[in-house]
Amino acid sequence: MAFSQKDFNDRLSRLVSIQAGGVIACAVSGGPDSMALLYLLSRWAEPRGIKVKAFTVDHGLRAESADEARGVAHWAASLPNIDHEILHWTGDKPETRILEEARAARYALLADAMARHGARYLFVAHHQDDQAETFLIRLAKGSGLDGLSGMRALQSLDEDKWIVRPLLDMPKADLVAMCDASNIPYVCDPTNENQRYLRPRLRAAQEILEEEGLSSKRLSVTAKRLLRAREALEKLSDDLFTAALKDRREDGFVFDARMLKGAHEELVLRVM
Repeated sequence: MAFSQKDFNDRLSRLVSIQAGGVIACAVSGGPDSMALLYLLSRWAEPRGIKVKAFTVDHGLRAESADEARGVAHWAASLPNIDHEILHWTGDKPETRILEEARAARYALLADAMARHGARYLFVAHHQDDQAETFLIRLAKGSGLDGLSGMRALQSLDEDKWIVRPLLDMPKADLVAMCDASNIPYVCDPTNENQRYLRPRLRAAQEILEEEGLSSKRLSVTAKRLLRAREALEKLSDDLFTAALKDRREDGFVFDARMLKGAHEELVLRVM
């Protein structure tokens, strides 16, 4: 298999530093990507004395979702060092923008659960194919550099919590192969094939895109290069903000207008 436990451990060592006795959270939907992530996290965390809190959100949007969540809990119980909990999205469900609202509710539930258990890092299983789809979606919406730079491997969730994506360079096919080789069960959410939604339509077009050279790997690499440019601009705009700032008041900031006028428009927009 191209991707090993050592590869995963090495990636984590570059992303986060967690002391023994710490607690981390992992979002597990039951799909092959998140089940592979939980398996890898369990093997990484146990010898380091780190506790893994696994959370499955039952959105209540499909009749099968409750049984699937219980199935994830049953399998998670067989892994060392894993404590699993099912979170429920209760109340009335929206009739429009269902996926967007479900995502917002999911992260709110996860953030609350992290606070209850003292976890600062939330591990999610976004992979190379997800990154490529995100790039195409944002390109279709006319996003600029910041949007096209895609998802970050380490991203702020709120003031003291972080999202960690250690699988961004991994194709989904490799994660499915890992599940099959390691006898890791998983479910396939039919929502992922529903052509009413944009991401499934993009997946259906993947073969055509790859014929034109727009493979998931190539799009993911492009997003990574754009992220490097974005980080450089952020550093330059931070430096300009500091240099041009003359006073910080209760009702706002005072800047040296001459310094801003002499700077590049992109940097000035970012300062503003």
